Amino acid sequence: MTNAFTASGLFGELFRDPAIAAEFAAPAFLARMCAFEAAWTRALAAAGAVAPGDADAALAAIEGHAAGPDAFAAASLRDGLPVPGLVAALRRGLPPGAAAAIHTGATSQDVIDSAMVLTLLAVAGHLEGRLRALGACIDELSRRFGTRPLTARTRMQAALPATVELRLAAWRRPLADHLARLAGLRTEIGRAQIGGAVGLRDAPEGRAAEVAEAAARALGLALGPVWHTDRSPMVAFGHWLTLVAGTAGKIGQDVALMAQQGLDEIALAGGGGSSAMPHKQNPVAAECMVALARFVAAQQGLLAQAMLHEQERSGAAWALEWLTLPAMAEATGAALAHGLRLLGAVERIGAPG
Repeated sequence: MTNAFTASGLFGELFRDPAIAAEFAAPAFLARMCAFEAAWTRALAAAGAVAPGDADAALAAIEGHAAGPDAFAAASLRDGLPVPGLVAALRRGLPPGAAAAIHTGATSQDVIDSAMVLTLLAVAGHLEGRLRALGACIDELSRRFGTRPLTARTRMQAALPATVELRLAAWRRPLADHLARLAGLRTEIGRAQIGGAVGLRDAPEGRAAEVAEAAARALGLALGPVWHTDRSPMVAFGHWLTLVAGTAGKIGQDVALMAQQGLDEIALAGGGGSSAMPHKQNPVAAECMVALARFVAAQQGLLAQAMLHEQERSGAAWALEWLTLPAMAEATGAALAHGLRLLGAVERIGAPG
């Protein structure tokens, strides 16, 4: 995650998710930025806005670009984002016509937002698979233990006799809801950002709509109205992450309570040891799920402030998305990964004996 302390390796993968982190890592994000630039150049050429030879030279420069992300660190510090440095690097050494076939009519926000959309769609694919796997784990636990007795508890007090299936159903139900929401969410976020310098989408002159449609199509994205100051899609994705992580956290919280000595309503293989009390078996995965869910929920409040985009572009509100969304996505992925390990370690659920 973005926290250098937990990402240092000292804590292993307690609060990290390598697969999700890789989607936001500089090489992957840079590749998606270059994919936008290539799609834009091809669209300019298809519309006749640039000469075919110039487009070919521009595409060769984009596709052959070998500079690593570190090459843009100084430019980002100066400009507030890496796109101006990337465009300058792609154009370097090209004749004027070929240089003009790169990025002309687009803007930095078009590049970064479209790359972020592609990244979030990839992340959604990872999380969908884990949600389905977690549901299958719960179904297996229901088959094995669903009819066993379990005391239902309200407000953390013993309430009425029930069975394990009551609690498992409460874990399973939201997973199906999150999967059902995902189709609509993909539609909501799966739109290219093509607004140009101030959101008019008016370049190249006379061909703007044609070029924008072709570029979006090449990226596998839809093209709706310009949304550069409406951050609803990004906040909606964060909201979905909050729901998913919250469901994982609820499972973790239940398991941690069920594992308390004296209740012993669940038996887990393995478990965490204590440096001072060797008799303990701490439900580490369950605890991590709770911590990660609370972390994601807190970040959603910060992400929501990205909605306050002043005028036609914000440098401050926009940057909040870069600070929060990668961390939220990785924390959600880690919570689901812990959930799969946790439920896979269950040896018994229900009253002991």
